Amino acid sequence: MKSILKLIVACTLLSLVTGCATRITSTGGKETTLLGGAMIISKDSFQPTTPTTIDADTSKIIGSGGPSGKKISLFWGVLTLHDY
Repeated sequence: MKSILKLIVACTLLSLVTGCATRITSTGGKETTLLGGAMIISKDSFQPTTPTTIDADTSKIIGSGGPSGKKISLFWGVLTLHDY
């Protein structure tokens, strides 16, 4: 029983850290991919969102000083939150 529990915990932890990567984009921003691409966090990314995503402009909701260029894509790009 303990070995099955250890195996389940190990598989869960491996699935959480699978596919984690950080790269510098061609525009000079920084992009971090987590959970095998299920969550992508971008800084200084002023690129337009794709037409296949549900887009939410958080600068209109929060109304902070200026655009920061931050973008979070969830569920492989189905939902995108951006501040620009």
